[in-house]
Amino acid sequence: MSQYQRKTPQKSDCSVEKTLNVIAGKWKPAILSGLLKTNLRLKDMEEGLPEATKRALTQQLQEMLEDGLIQKQDFDEYPKRTEYSLTNLGKQLAPVFNALTKFGDKL
Repeated sequence: MSQYQRKTPQKSDCSVEKTLNVIAGKWKPAILSGLLKTNLRLKDMEEGLPEATKRALTQQLQEMLEDGLIQKQDFDEYPKRTEYSLTNLGKQLAPVFNALTKFGDKL
């Protein structure tokens, strides 16, 4: 199986487009919104987003890992546990998501 490739290449000449490119995706806003509240495991995301396939979630998580928005921590225990959390860069999205929430509340 070939490695997943981003469908939309990132451009470096427009800051707004770069921002939207790293947070856009069917499940990224929901994942990021959840991670702004607490660390999550893939299982938590699957339960919170039952319409999302595991493959779609893992692809979106991989993109966010590559973009430096989130980090993955594997715990050395049985059964294996992996948690996702926001990086310092990802935490900087909090005001963006707060503004989006306020705007959405007005619709």
